[in-house]
Amino acid sequence: MFINYPHYLIPKLCGAMSFLFNPMFIYLLLSDKKLHLGSYRHLLVSFSIFNMLSSFYDWLVPMGVHDHRYAFVIFVSEGIFSNFSQLGQLALSIRCGFITVTYAILHVHFIYRYLVLNRSMLIQKYFMPYGLILTFVYCFLHMMLWTAVCEFFFYGDLERKTYIYDSFKKLYNLKSFDFNMVIALYWEGSNEAVIRSWIGVVVVSVSSTYSMGLFFVLGHKIMKNLKAHVNISVKTLRLQQQLFKALTVQTLIPICVSLMPCMAVWFGPVFLLDFRAIYLAATIAASVFPCIDPVAIIIFLPCLRKRLYLTNPSGISSTTAPPNSSFKIT
Repeated sequence: MFINYPHYLIPKLCGAMSFLFNPMFIYLLLSDKKLHLGSYRHLLVSFSIFNMLSSFYDWLVPMGVHDHRYAFVIFVSEGIFSNFSQLGQLALSIRCGFITVTYAILHVHFIYRYLVLNRSMLIQKYFMPYGLILTFVYCFLHMMLWTAVCEFFFYGDLERKTYIYDSFKKLYNLKSFDFNMVIALYWEGSNEAVIRSWIGVVVVSVSSTYSMGLFFVLGHKIMKNLKAHVNISVKTLRLQQQLFKALTVQTLIPICVSLMPCMAVWFGPVFLLDFRAIYLAATIAASVFPCIDPVAIIIFLPCLRKRLYLTNPSGISSTTAPPNSSFKIT
């Protein structure tokens, strides 16, 4: 299915940039000798790998968004899973689950920064490998939550596909029955379909609201600790401030390109509001975060940023720094 050129090209371009920027970021992290990030380095590398996995899955299961009266629809717009099948339906549900993993990743970022500033022994004693394993489990559970919601509450069954059939046929000249879809139907359906839809949207809304609350609470605590800067050297404090600025930008990006469009998609049909332009932008915006995430950190960490243009062809830095210019975080 061809929707428009931006929908077709931008996610693919973002995916290509993700596979360019994330390996570059991983290389800068692993080869850096001055920026001692401790266990945080492992987190950043792991999250960059996830970014590439997310970009690959976005290419494998590209999404489209449609609405009709009291229903919103997310469907596979092209590729090997575009034709209806149980496997394709599950692939779409998992693709929706990838969205919330972004929130889970940022949760871990905030929690780690907070524990480091409070000099928690949990980081030094248990993070490797237990903390990293727990991080993977936490992200996986977040993904499974949204995947389960799509499978059990938003499943595109015959009733829901029939409800949106005419509008889908009119817009795309294709039959809704032929596509893998997740559909929320708020009114004008059977009691079972309506109740399931409301339960599903409440679950994903509470999950997203909890994420935003955690960001603001921990962000406020981190800012207070940075202002107090008790028992922290000037250089370490500067590094912590740079990392927090990067984290702030990393948080604002998914709020703008993921959470806000999702809220419009979820609740627009409740009030018969047609946000078609936002719906189209939402599917495009979902592909942006994996390629921007590493860039935000590089921009706000001068030690990494400078290495992009202070290296000669042999790969050796063209400037030198005294040993005491290195930063240590943990």
